[in-house]
Amino acid sequence: MTAFVAPDCSYEVFAAAVTEAECEILVNVYEFTDEKMANDLICALDRGVAVTVLLEGGPVGGVSPEGRAVAGALNRSGIPVLSMTTTDAAHAKYRYDHAKYLVIDGSTVLVGSENFKPGGYPAAGLQGNRGWGVLLKDPELTAYFREVFLFDAAGGDIVPLEGTAAELYTPWAPDYEIEFAPCRAEGARVTPVVSPDTSVLILELIEGAEESIAIEQAYITNETACDFNPYLAAAIDASRRGVAVRVLLDAAWFNTEGDADNDEMVELINRLAAAEGLPLEARLADLEANNLAKIHNKGVIVDGRAVLVSSINWNANSPAFNREAGVIVEHPEIAAYYLAVFNDDWDASNRSKASGAPGTDRLKIAAAACILAALTGLYLYRRKRT
Repeated sequence: MTAFVAPDCSYEVFAAAVTEAECEILVNVYEFTDEKMANDLICALDRGVAVTVLLEGGPVGGVSPEGRAVAGALNRSGIPVLSMTTTDAAHAKYRYDHAKYLVIDGSTVLVGSENFKPGGYPAAGLQGNRGWGVLLKDPELTAYFREVFLFDAAGGDIVPLEGTAAELYTPWAPDYEIEFAPCRAEGARVTPVVSPDTSVLILELIEGAEESIAIEQAYITNETACDFNPYLAAAIDASRRGVAVRVLLDAAWFNTEGDADNDEMVELINRLAAAEGLPLEARLADLEANNLAKIHNKGVIVDGRAVLVSSINWNANSPAFNREAGVIVEHPEIAAYYLAVFNDDWDASNRSKASGAPGTDRLKIAAAACILAALTGLYLYRRKRT
């Protein structure tokens, strides 16, 4: 297996895997807008590889112009581009087809948190999202994901996606200093996790923690105003058993400008930790400090031994109604790799600046206000006595 992270080395692993394909590539991804990844698949087709692409037919906001341009380029090359959507013949199988994986030659599967977009698989040395992915070479595991793909790509809810003849382009991105190369290992125990079928395995992973849990998510939303997200609730319960829990969430504007999103979630978690004295802490990622576009990850590391790499968001919809794909990998070297990436993001996220906790300036202002109030009280007391 090969573990990798965006933006550092995600495209490197994808491109190498596609280049090695000899017979078949099956692609299932929520959104596909990346020019270079589309060209890689077209080159594979030109070598005689059979390529099929399955996309979500109604992503949030609709299929973008860039997505239709990619679909058009793939179709013109001879690659069928399918979409999952409600039709007169059948209702869509899932709320969203939100999975992100490749199946190659019946022997290799690539699965991760990132869409096939420039931010998820940037060229080397360009800024992008923080995401996790893994390339796995095992016939039995690959057969499992191939069966999932063939099931999802069949039925009345699958129709060709209409593309356009618009020119493909790659948007500008800032430079990025690469920190993490891919990590290769053998002998891992790997368990597939697909929503909605087996997403309960994530709950079991968290509930089985004995020492530590590291959680890096694009966002976490609670079930109701009074009920925690079940995965978060399991992590909080683990901290009550003495498990050290850290939660790192995205700090991009679209995840922090609302009245009940990541900054409020971080404050809620930290208030609970303080009230109960728990080994539990949450932070907002400092994107500027680590030169990241956003945190798009959906990952968990338990006890430094097991890692969840997936497309499954922590909301009410993703585990229960979407098609999602992921794996739980048990291997010490792989866990150490992802933990090093997590720690890098965590350490860069100074809690006083990025988590909603009072910063140095706030503390100074609060201290000054207390001193001023004390002096005012002393003055009024003396005046009254006089």
